[in-house]
Amino acid sequence: MDKPTDDANDPSGRARGMQSSGLTAQAPTLNPNDHLADFDGGRPTPARRRAMIMIALGEYLDGYDLIAIAGALLQLNVQFHLTASQTGLLGASSFFGATLGLLVAGSVADRIGRRTIFVQVFWLFAILAGLSALVMNFAQLFAVRFLLGVCIGADIAISIPFLAEISPRKSRGRWAGAVPQIAWTLGAMSSLAMAAVLITIAGEHAWRWLFGFGVVPALIILVGRHSVPESPRWLVSQGHFAEADAAMRAFGLETSVSARDETQPALETEARARGSYLDIFRAPHTRRAVFVITVLGIGPLVGSAASVAAPYVMHFVGDLGAVTSLGGSILIWIGGFVGSIIAFLTVDRLGRFRSTAIAFWGSATCLILLTLTVKVPVLFVATYTLYGVCVWFGSSSNWLLPTELLPTHLRARAQGLGSGASRLMAGFTTWLVPTGVEAVGFAPTFLALSVVGVVLGGFVLMNRRYESKGKSLDEALE
Repeated sequence: MDKPTDDANDPSGRARGMQSSGLTAQAPTLNPNDHLADFDGGRPTPARRRAMIMIALGEYLDGYDLIAIAGALLQLNVQFHLTASQTGLLGASSFFGATLGLLVAGSVADRIGRRTIFVQVFWLFAILAGLSALVMNFAQLFAVRFLLGVCIGADIAISIPFLAEISPRKSRGRWAGAVPQIAWTLGAMSSLAMAAVLITIAGEHAWRWLFGFGVVPALIILVGRHSVPESPRWLVSQGHFAEADAAMRAFGLETSVSARDETQPALETEARARGSYLDIFRAPHTRRAVFVITVLGIGPLVGSAASVAAPYVMHFVGDLGAVTSLGGSILIWIGGFVGSIIAFLTVDRLGRFRSTAIAFWGSATCLILLTLTVKVPVLFVATYTLYGVCVWFGSSSNWLLPTELLPTHLRARAQGLGSGASRLMAGFTTWLVPTGVEAVGFAPTFLALSVVGVVLGGFVLMNRRYESKGKSLDEALE
């Protein structure tokens, strides 16, 4: 298996080495990344902006579906006679499925491209969303939710690298980091709002309608994505220069990458096709990979209590009614939306690392404050809302780290592995919150999570030498 080196990231490096050793008199080949300079710089064209929005909208469906279970659990707890552990498992099922989807799709996307999977996976999502409205017991719902998570994970593994590869370098943080989070929070808010309405008008069957409505945005996004071309950067990395030219024209740019010797990239393509998840941790990527997996893999311990577990905590710990708990949860997602907007405006100035550290420390502070305000409903909900601001402000930065810190031929794998670790921990935390509250109490559970946030914030700043703001994806690897 090949070991990634600087020459692996510079297809012309091998030719230069042969020339300097006197083995060939062939004229030097051009680095295709030089031809991507126009694609990396400047403002996005209207066609490119539309494509980025359609890619990011996949996160709307992610937010809708993952939070739909939060509202549904308020009814399912009674109808399916769920234990605390089963409640946590249902909330975590999509997270566990997403872990598998992220790992599988990441590897496939690095081999065959970004576009094919991220279009076709929505057909399966629409079918499963419809089936989730028809289940009759805990086991059936767990299985369908798990498979829905696989689809969601597959989309994330592809969408985030895809967005980064077609975003201008100076605004990549907002387009590939903040915009997906904005879409995510809008999906979550609409899910909880619909749950509150359906509980009022549809009674005990509200959760079925809530799941079934997930078919509608899936089909809308599917239609919009059919016009999105393949990533030019991935095409160039595979030596498909004519296709890269066509893709860039579809994005509104006339820059050509095909004016070079196309025999050399075939060697690179053959080598890169043998890439694997282990290559992520080989030199020169080892330290970056360990950093990324640590932050994304442990981070949900600090933030996931603001998502699926929130209605449960408000209802069963804060003693709020079912509809009131949903209303409070909507405020959390409004906070998440605000946090994402703040990130949209600041992430390309503050950078990924300072933003992430601020978010971890802010979330830890909110976790502590929640234990102090639990008996005061107004302050409790207000603190939870601020918690949402912090969590989604940070997510707008740290979700992008695997994509920015690993090369093109490993990028989707890295995003799949990092986000997979994140979803696995989010699923564990979703199970941990109700289980921990029942076993040791609310305050000890949330205080323990806050300690993790304090430590992670310091760890992020210790590694800020990897900051990628304002850099092209190639420069970020230097």
